[in-house]
Amino acid sequence: LLALPVTAGGLSLFAERTEASANSAPAYWSGTGGSGVVAVYDGGQCPVEVKNETLTFRIPDLPLASTDGYESSVTAEYELYNPTDEDIRLTLFFPVGFRPDYYDAYQECGARIPGAEAYTVTQTYEGAVQNVEVSFRHTYYGSAEYQSSKFDVAGQLPSDEYVQDGFYRKELPVTRYTYTVSAPKEPGYYTFCLLYDYHPLKTRVIGESGTTDRGGRGIVYTVFSTKKFFHEDILPDSVSFTFYVVGDPIENPVVKLYKGMGIVSGTGESAEEVTDSSIQVYGEQSDSFEFEDFVESFRPKSQSEFGAVSKLDWYNAVVRMLSDGESGALFLSEDTELYDYLMLWCEYSLTIPAQKTLVNTVTVPLYPGVEGSAPNYTYSYLLSPAQYWADFEGITIRLVTDYYLANSSFPFTKEDGGYVYTKSSLPTGELTFTIRESETAGIPYNPYE
Repeated sequence: LLALPVTAGGLSLFAERTEASANSAPAYWSGTGGSGVVAVYDGGQCPVEVKNETLTFRIPDLPLASTDGYESSVTAEYELYNPTDEDIRLTLFFPVGFRPDYYDAYQECGARIPGAEAYTVTQTYEGAVQNVEVSFRHTYYGSAEYQSSKFDVAGQLPSDEYVQDGFYRKELPVTRYTYTVSAPKEPGYYTFCLLYDYHPLKTRVIGESGTTDRGGRGIVYTVFSTKKFFHEDILPDSVSFTFYVVGDPIENPVVKLYKGMGIVSGTGESAEEVTDSSIQVYGEQSDSFEFEDFVESFRPKSQSEFGAVSKLDWYNAVVRMLSDGESGALFLSEDTELYDYLMLWCEYSLTIPAQKTLVNTVTVPLYPGVEGSAPNYTYSYLLSPAQYWADFEGITIRLVTDYYLANSSFPFTKEDGGYVYTKSSLPTGELTFTIRESETAGIPYNPYE
């Protein structure tokens, strides 16, 4: 149910994240929004009907207000009816998304916000309640998607098959090229380049920093610095660089070293080729293997609280990333945080008996965006996935909280213990609402002004 970081202006995927310690008061912390489940039915169009959906947002506390813990959650309860004469088995997904910005703040304080154990799914049939086993999946969600404020849940689902890309195939040969360069003594930024001729439909070159084209030739490059951190000079006598050629071998490779980043930065910065005879390139080494094995060799073996990334999900994520034209940073760089690139999903299965009703209940943690020093807490929830059910007859949304509802995309009514909204059909649009600690709390400034 938790997919999309929230911005002050509504839904926006992967808002710029504010770096801040637990003791600071940033203008904005991005949260993680919510989404209804999407059902996958092998028989084609899903025939299951939703007789009623009840969304309950329980908000007894607010993030960053205390380091004693955090308990806010949202529960989605679906009353599912199977009108057919056969039992129907469904595979259901909802995006867990990315950790909210303030996850690290809680970690720094020695506190903890809910983990995998807080994501629970149950089914109720003829009065009997059973826990439903869930598994966590991963997909790539990168810069191509960053450009849109519209998140297509159904179009981003994890796949149970290896992706078939126009270029990348499991059996393609991969050749590894390794170069070792004597390190320049003059401090500053340098760009090491491998220039080559190639056929773009037959060959792709992957490097940790990136690739480009110039003057009819391909360039794969790595930017490095002879300064480490702020004041410490690096001491090694040499620096090594590794590039990978997928498909046909490259032709006429030439190596060059530039002072600065101008050759690839696009900022107008000048980059002068280093011709110092004391800087030597120590030879090239190459090994060959298949693309599937190449990708698998970089799959992280460590596990997060949600488990390890599977071989299938990792392969599909890497292919999607490379197909989007990204560099190899996702899987080549040890400095890259995995969850900066991979969206987390929850998957489970239900069987709904013929002409019977089953109640599916999902409960997950709730992470709003936090804006301003007298904060607004902005929550979002995608209702549009409900359009994929055969029918949708009604919805009730409750906000169980003592806090003040400042605004909402739907007209809530105040009631004892919170607020309520009901409709006898699927509402148009998505749910967003903002709460404050009280009606008199200060209105925060817009951090983008």
